[in-house]
Amino acid sequence: MAIAWEETLKVGDIEIDADHKELIGLINDFEAKAKAPEGVDKHVIQVTLERLQLYAYDHFAREEYIQAVAKYDGLEENKRQHAALRKTLGDYIAKFNAGEYADLKVAAGEMSGFLNHWLMNHILETDLKMKGKMKVEQWR
Repeated sequence: MAIAWEETLKVGDIEIDADHKELIGLINDFEAKAKAPEGVDKHVIQVTLERLQLYAYDHFAREEYIQAVAKYDGLEENKRQHAALRKTLGDYIAKFNAGEYADLKVAAGEMSGFLNHWLMNHILETDLKMKGKMKVEQWR
């Protein structure tokens, strides 16, 4: 199910919130392509996953930098979670590109579900802890 951006997801930093909106959009785009009525196009899925991976990596680096400069005490936990997603996403992309999935529609659907769940849990349970602790003047 597509994720909708809500004000309750804001952590209070303009860059991090903009990144989260973009990640939601990319995951929703992936989900739409994974559930395309005409079937899953392997090339389209590969390109979409690579865009998502690149943006997620950029976001993680940006978020970790902001947290480091602001001396945010949740930085190490955030880094661990980011590293776990980078590994899971990288492993999935490698297997997908190698043709290790017999049913592309099932594989893409499972990955879509995982991404939706991971992002929402990460924002709600980890990133929202930053709210009120990441004032712009602390790191800019």
